[in-house]
Amino acid sequence: MFDLVNRPGKTTPSHIAFTGNPIIMRDNDTFPDQPVMGYPFEIVMDGLAIYRGRFNYPHVINVADIINAYIKKLPEPDSVEPITFGPLTQIEDEAEVACREVIVVFNGEYDEEMGFIALPGGISKQNFRRMGPGRDIFTERFCAEGTNFFLTTRTAGWRIFIKETEIYPLYFINDSWDDQFHFVEKTTGLSWYVGDLGRGIYALDVEALRRHFFEEHGVLANSFDVYRYEKFACRIVIEQADPSRERYRLKFRNSLGVFEIIEITGEMSITPQWEDAEEAIFKRYDEATADYISCRDRIERKQKITVQTGVKRPDETRFLMDMLASDEVYLLDLTGLPVRVIPSAEEFVYMPRPESPQSFAITLELADTETNILQEIIDGSEARKPRVFSKQFSKQFN
Repeated sequence: MFDLVNRPGKTTPSHIAFTGNPIIMRDNDTFPDQPVMGYPFEIVMDGLAIYRGRFNYPHVINVADIINAYIKKLPEPDSVEPITFGPLTQIEDEAEVACREVIVVFNGEYDEEMGFIALPGGISKQNFRRMGPGRDIFTERFCAEGTNFFLTTRTAGWRIFIKETEIYPLYFINDSWDDQFHFVEKTTGLSWYVGDLGRGIYALDVEALRRHFFEEHGVLANSFDVYRYEKFACRIVIEQADPSRERYRLKFRNSLGVFEIIEITGEMSITPQWEDAEEAIFKRYDEATADYISCRDRIERKQKITVQTGVKRPDETRFLMDMLASDEVYLLDLTGLPVRVIPSAEEFVYMPRPESPQSFAITLELADTETNILQEIIDGSEARKPRVFSKQFSKQFN
């Protein structure tokens, strides 16, 4: 596992913890002959004390909420410097991961330090409870051999089904210096070996993986076996998207703190709302008529989008519920740029074993309200007359 910079006492079996789950600092020692002292403790992250408090023996302190308020989210692959290893993109190197190290220092009857690497996100209470003492989700799955190690909520199994319209890089943690990845295209049995990764957080670019097999071998691959540490880990299957007259995608941070994409294929309607229109009206004296006329300032416009999700399988329904609970969601394909929205569903009833197709109505409220209404400006070229051909051709061709 990751070597902690200051090598403090161990808090979890893997030295890694999700801030969305309890992170307990526990000490069962008692000192009956000592009065209540209120010993100091502090939480240090990236060399900065982010919290100071006091404790007494015995103590059980959950520091998750404090760290969750300070921890930074994992960046997107296209927002970092493009350091790639084949289809693998480095999201954070070992030094950047070390900045996520949390040290909890207790100055009591004896000095004690506890430390771990904090990551945003969390697993369900049911799964967290099942881990029990001496185990965590990282040793059991995300850093384990022979398991689906990707930070995805699409499935808990060994097969990852992704629609061709929902492809997005799959994040994972690499905590070893001798990690080797082996991708096998299932139709032809052709392989691609990738190694020499440093420790850090990475993302598998599935599009780059498919493009390699197409350009090098002429195969449009839709199924891959992934091997790690020379052991089979999981299978990635790209599914064909169903035909649809309307199609939109929602990019969201899943429960594990990384982005994924889900598509919605139903009809969409947009409802503008001017809730403060009446309150914004005021009277102004008109000298020409010697009377008062009604006026108002510009008012804010809110917009709510109602859309049907299209048919969802039971596994897609659970994935959809993860999107509805997300704290960061972007609607793609409505305009030229992603639009941040707040999703909700008033009535969400599903069958775990449906006998007929299930579709759900969801509401997307745009995060921004507007007082100035105009068409979207994407890159500034919208106001220019477009060329017929590319710039390589002379003016006679345009």
